Amino acid sequence: MGMERMGTCVKKDKVDKDKLPIPPGFVSLTSFTLKRLRNGEESCSSSTFGSEFVSELAQMDTSSNIIDPTKLKKHLQCRPWILQNQLNHIVEESVPERLDMKRSLNTCLPKGVTRGCSSCPECQKVNASWRPQEAHMPVLEEAPTFYPTEEDFKDTLKYVASIRPQVEQYGICRIIPPLSWQPPCLFKEKNIWETSRFSTRVQRIDELQNLYSKRKLAGINEKMKGKRRRTLERGSSEDPNKARCYFEDFEFERGPEFTLETFKKYADYFRRQYFYKKITVADLYVDLNSIQKLREPSIENIEGEYGRIVANPSEEIEVLYGADTETRVFGSGFPSLSNSVETRDYPEYVESGWNLNNTPKLPGSLLAFESSSTSSVLLPRLNIGMCFSSHCWKVEEHHLHALCYMHLGAPRIWYGIPREYFLKFESFLKKNFPELSEHPELLHRLVTQLSPSTLKSEGIPVHRCVQYPKEFVLTLPGAYFSGFDCGFNCSEAANFAPFDWLSQGQNAAELYSEQGRKTSMSFDKLLLRAAMESVRAQWELSQLRKNSADSLSWRAVCGKDGVLTKALKTRIKQEGTRREYLCTSSQSKEMDHNFDFKLKRECVICQYDLHLSAAVCPCSPNRYSCLNHAKQLCSCPWSARFFLFRYKITDLNVLVEALEGKLSAVYKWAKENIGLAFHSHVSTKHNSQVSETSAEVKKRNFDTIDAASLSRPALEKKMAENSSSSFRDDVVVILSDDDDE
Repeated sequence: MGMERMGTCVKKDKVDKDKLPIPPGFVSLTSFTLKRLRNGEESCSSSTFGSEFVSELAQMDTSSNIIDPTKLKKHLQCRPWILQNQLNHIVEESVPERLDMKRSLNTCLPKGVTRGCSSCPECQKVNASWRPQEAHMPVLEEAPTFYPTEEDFKDTLKYVASIRPQVEQYGICRIIPPLSWQPPCLFKEKNIWETSRFSTRVQRIDELQNLYSKRKLAGINEKMKGKRRRTLERGSSEDPNKARCYFEDFEFERGPEFTLETFKKYADYFRRQYFYKKITVADLYVDLNSIQKLREPSIENIEGEYGRIVANPSEEIEVLYGADTETRVFGSGFPSLSNSVETRDYPEYVESGWNLNNTPKLPGSLLAFESSSTSSVLLPRLNIGMCFSSHCWKVEEHHLHALCYMHLGAPRIWYGIPREYFLKFESFLKKNFPELSEHPELLHRLVTQLSPSTLKSEGIPVHRCVQYPKEFVLTLPGAYFSGFDCGFNCSEAANFAPFDWLSQGQNAAELYSEQGRKTSMSFDKLLLRAAMESVRAQWELSQLRKNSADSLSWRAVCGKDGVLTKALKTRIKQEGTRREYLCTSSQSKEMDHNFDFKLKRECVICQYDLHLSAAVCPCSPNRYSCLNHAKQLCSCPWSARFFLFRYKITDLNVLVEALEGKLSAVYKWAKENIGLAFHSHVSTKHNSQVSETSAEVKKRNFDTIDAASLSRPALEKKMAENSSSSFRDDVVVILSDDDDE
């Protein structure tokens, strides 16, 4: 009965809030507002009431972690000391970012590191300390280390190709250059070391085991509720780019700017304080060098402590990381051709293939055909780290090869997964992040540091290597890798794409399309430009007798079994199938040659590159789609759409024949698409025996012959009319081809 009476009293008093009786324990009716705790606040439990209240909210829907506003409002109405005008405010503050509340409940740790103050953002306070007794050290197989000779080291791509079969089963390896290779480190120069500034990112190492990415994904799901979520549906007429704007950036928050000099001081202070070991009385009887060693952690000490923080954190550990700093802004650690002083002082290193300014566009790298000089895959990137700064699990853009060189500083520990476990690794990620089933395009944006031990328990092999200054680490296409730094260091990385990357490049292009991921280069453009360069080389070889190393190298990737030929065949077959089932000849139009010259064209649905073909509708002439998503382009009738093709399939098949070695196809493609015609050239021997004026040559009509325009009978007639041995040799080359013309 007492319970019923209290309920009636509360209901009656709700009519007149000014006459509320004072609840037990309260001395006044002064209202107050509950403040939701935010990330970084030290007071994890501000008051007894606040803690109870948050706990009650968390229990309202523990299965889905969603707080229903209606239930919350009803729940709060049972508390008479909360004024009605504050009710909506509390609901609004509590609902949208439910994961922040979850984080406060489940991951509220004492601050181990406090960065910055009102007067100096570059200072820090380190309260956390090393816990060697709780070390979490993974037991991993070491990735291979290679020691090229000076002769091996002369040709970068040739050497990488020679070791690749041994590296495939590991995904990564370490390359230690010959002792004679001692390039300068330009970062040590005073004007760079003391004045050049770079930006940093703030990394919470204790959150890297899933929490950071889960919080981001949950935030996205909240934003994508209701009407806004429908904009992602493939059949929607709304612009998918509007949906993408709801995606939060998975990058870490921005930190302060530093110079290399100030950042080294910041990093050294952190490591010294974190791994500081108190000196006991017994230590006083050893020499100073031994005492210093007691304070200096080994690589194994740091790795074990890093594993502990990631897997079982006891404090908030915050570090800074200068990741992916652009060399065109900050500068490269290697000398470059653009600097005349560097060219003069270090000539042997300026043009070296191991100078990462040169590596992307080396002869034999398909990135040499990338037209945009500012493309992210062409520019080396700097990474400036401190102890525990992390490189979370990732695979290189477009599954390219990558070389990373350590200029200076403390070692970096790498973990690698071979390409054959690529799909298994991503399946494991999806199992840990169920939200990815709704947003597969976010897979590549996850920022997480899964434990190597955990991955091994799932049957995914992980290999380890330690990189020291003046060493390279090579990562192969499709290999996932991660790692962290053992102290202040500075490294530089660059991509490249030898011909054996082509199959991986095509797979990556299709995968990006499935995930709706934006590309940073055009695979089709690289493939076609490489094929045309091969045609040019074959033309020069047959017409100019130009047996240069560059011309001959194309023979290795062409022919019926050549890697370039096979890649082009596969792509054309795929393209032909899509055209056959999608469009009629009346809907086909020739693509303007400059369609994507100034602006990269991409499918508005899936971001697929449109260099080879595109679909468009007159209702929106500036919107294009790939052939696969032509139906989703708009709601107009299918007959209204038309298709743009850069080349007909028949023309592309001629290009394949040219790569296979068919000379008539070489001459035809060279004339129609490169602007090269068939020429007869008088040999040196013939010139020494017969002296003819240009007028006489013209009169005899064999100075320039268009081979593609002449049939076999016409060529035979020309041979009968002209007695020049060099002319007959050139024509015989054509007639020897097994073609019907």
